[in-house]
Amino acid sequence: MEGAHEKLLHLSFEESAGNEETNSRLQSSKFIVWLQLFVFTFFVLGGQAAGTLLGRVYYEQGAKSRWIATLAQTAGFPILLPFLCYPSPKNHDDQQLSIDHQSSVLVRASVYIFLGLFQVANSMLFTVGVQYLPASTYSLISGSQLAFNALTSFFLNGQKITPIILNSVVLLSFSSSAIIFQDETGDGGEISHKSLLIGFAATTLGSLGYALQFSLTELAFQKVFKSGTLKVVMKMSFNIGMLVTIASLTGLLASGNWRDLEKEMREYRTGKLSYVMNLVCTAIAWQLYAVGSVGLVFKASSLFSNVIINLGTTIVPIFAMIFLKDEMSGLKVFSLLLGLWGYASYIYQHYLDDLEAKASEVKSLAEEEGNF
Repeated sequence: MEGAHEKLLHLSFEESAGNEETNSRLQSSKFIVWLQLFVFTFFVLGGQAAGTLLGRVYYEQGAKSRWIATLAQTAGFPILLPFLCYPSPKNHDDQQLSIDHQSSVLVRASVYIFLGLFQVANSMLFTVGVQYLPASTYSLISGSQLAFNALTSFFLNGQKITPIILNSVVLLSFSSSAIIFQDETGDGGEISHKSLLIGFAATTLGSLGYALQFSLTELAFQKVFKSGTLKVVMKMSFNIGMLVTIASLTGLLASGNWRDLEKEMREYRTGKLSYVMNLVCTAIAWQLYAVGSVGLVFKASSLFSNVIINLGTTIVPIFAMIFLKDEMSGLKVFSLLLGLWGYASYIYQHYLDDLEAKASEVKSLAEEEGNF
């Protein structure tokens, strides 16, 4: 009887030690996830700010080609090659993944092609919107992208829309659209009703398209790309970047703007080397942004990624004030505060979800111990 009691105590001790090890592993896993979210957020905000400012410098120094500027935004995909060539760590799912690989090649290629062409179409729609609409109107309409994404995430990805998330979406949408209240010198010209209609339709469809693209990317991760490793993020960014670059290069060649490239380099105010460095750094910046945005979709959700992107639009003026000596108006400060408030609301919701998940795990462990 005593031996049985000692054995029971020993098993109870082993069970307790096992629970502590499980809790420690869960805490470590959560820390890694939050660290990855931080890195991807840094990529999005840093890449968005750097790419935007470099694009502005490109035009201010005398360059004029929109096709070259567009090409530079996606041509940085080759920097991901070393990460694609690096072997992924082996795990117990590798055998099953290798079995499914051959049958899923066509499906994966179709997803890459569809998302790449979809991005090209959305970019073209926004280009038309910029051409036909005043800056304030364009900003107001494009700011609706986050609201559209909340809807597409709800229907396609099962995103839970809580009051806190709704508050975050509204605040960030307003913060990115606040420019409508700013006096823009370029908005004073008369614009025909037809141009306004074309610009409105193109920008609205572009906003809805980008929202849908983020939700479809998350759906692809849920249904097609199930490896669970960050390498799938690199593959997604590489393949889509390559497809969009090919489309932009085709547009550049078809437009004939490539013939003016040497002249544009010559007339660039700070010299040819500065011209090349601007394009190279622009390509790297936007590629980091692309990896970050896809990574946030992969590790969190499409809505989370869009929240970070909208936050980025409100902090770009700070970098413009520091590096380009822009004026920081009260409206920009108000927009920044709204953006930070919206971002804090969304992070608070993630914190509440984390606490709820932790409480559920503790309850589950307690029930297991009770049953024992």
